[in-house]
Amino acid sequence: MTTRVISVGALTAYIKELLESDRLLEDIWLEGEVSNMYPSPAGHWYFSLKDEQSQLKCVVWRSIAARQRHFPRNGEQISIHGRISVYEPQGNYQLLGDVILPAGIGILAMRLEQLRQRLDAEGLFDESRKRPLPEAPKAIGVVTSASGSVWHDIQNVIRRRYPFAELILSPTPVQGDQAPEGIAAAIARLQEVERVEVIIVARGGGSLEDLFCFNDERVVRAIFASRVPVITGIGHETDVTLADLVADLRAPTPSAAAELAVPSIVEMVERLTDLTERAAEVTQDLWQAYASALDLATGRLRRQSPAERVRHSRDSVDALSRRIRQAERHRIAMERLQLRRLHDLLQTLEPEAMLRRGYARLSLADSGRPVNRQLDVRTGDRIRADLLDGAIIATVQQTMSSAPEKGTA
Repeated sequence: MTTRVISVGALTAYIKELLESDRLLEDIWLEGEVSNMYPSPAGHWYFSLKDEQSQLKCVVWRSIAARQRHFPRNGEQISIHGRISVYEPQGNYQLLGDVILPAGIGILAMRLEQLRQRLDAEGLFDESRKRPLPEAPKAIGVVTSASGSVWHDIQNVIRRRYPFAELILSPTPVQGDQAPEGIAAAIARLQEVERVEVIIVARGGGSLEDLFCFNDERVVRAIFASRVPVITGIGHETDVTLADLVADLRAPTPSAAAELAVPSIVEMVERLTDLTERAAEVTQDLWQAYASALDLATGRLRRQSPAERVRHSRDSVDALSRRIRQAERHRIAMERLQLRRLHDLLQTLEPEAMLRRGYARLSLADSGRPVNRQLDVRTGDRIRADLLDGAIIATVQQTMSSAPEKGTA
C-alpha cells in the first residue's frame, strides 16, 4: 500500500499520458448516434457519440471540420475516426475526430476518405497549383495498358484531331495488386523524356475495386510530382478517384482526355478563316475612316488660301492615300499566302494524296486493325493493302525489324 499523496492535476496528467500513448486509442474508428451537436462560432464542432450503453464527448477542430464532406446532425448514425485524449481542466476523456462519414459505408470507403483528407491537408488537391495545358503539344505521354482498347482509342482521337502530335506510350497494368506501383513507375519514366509536354493517365470503366489502384497514395504523389501537366481519363464520368483530384485536368473518359490534350485542326482552320474575315472588315473600316478624313481635309483645303498651301496639303493627302492602299494590298496578300499554306498542308494530310504518291494503307484483313509497325503483324497473318485504284490481300511470309522500336518510354 502506497502512502504517497499526489495532486488531482498530476493524476489527470498521468491518465492523459496513459491514454494518449495507447496505440489502439490513437487510431480508432467508432460508430454511434450524434447528440448535443454544437458548431461553435469559432468553427469547431462539439457533440456526443452515444449508443445504448454509454456516450463519449467528441471534438472536431475548425481546420479539420473544413475538410469534411459530411456534417453530423443530431440523431444521425455516423462513423468517426480519431484519437482519444483527456481534457485536463475537467478530467474528461474525449475523442478528437478527424474523419466523419455516414454509418455503414464500409472500411474501404473509410480508409479512402481518411487518405483523401490527409493528402488534402498537405495541399495536393489545391486548385491554385494546377497548371494550364500546352495549346499545341509536340509530344504527349500516355500511361495506360498497352493491350487495352484505351490506347487504341487515344491514338484514333489524336490522329483525327491533331495528327502532328507524337504519342509516347509508357505501358503499365491498370488493375490488380501490381497496378499502383506500375502506374507510378510509368509516370516517372515519362519525366525523363524531355520532349513530352503533357501526360494522359487513362483507363476504361470498371467497378470500384477495379479503379481503386488510382486511389493509391503512390499514384497520387507521382502525378503531383510530374514536371508537366497531367490529364486523367479514368473510368466513366461518375467515377472520381484521388488521381482525378490531384491531376491538372480531369476528363470524364479516356477519349475525352485525348480531345482535351490537343487542339482540333478543323477548328484551327475555322478560326483562321474568321480572323481573316475580321481583318478584311477592319481594313475596310479603316479605309472608310481614312477616306472620310481625306474628304474633311480636302474641304478644309478648299476653304484655305494661298494656292501653294493648298497644293502642299493635297500632296500630303495623296501620299497618305497611297500608303493606305499599299498597306491594304500587303495585308490581303499576306492573308492569301497564309490560306494557301494551310490549304497545301491539308492537301498533304489527305489520305488520297498519300495513295496517289505510291503509298498503300495497310490493315489486318480479318479485323481491319491498322498496321503501322512491323510488330503489328506476325508470320501467317493476312493483310490488306489499299491502293489508289483498289486493294490487295496478301499473307505475311516473313517480318523484319529495320531499327529499334521508338515511341515507348
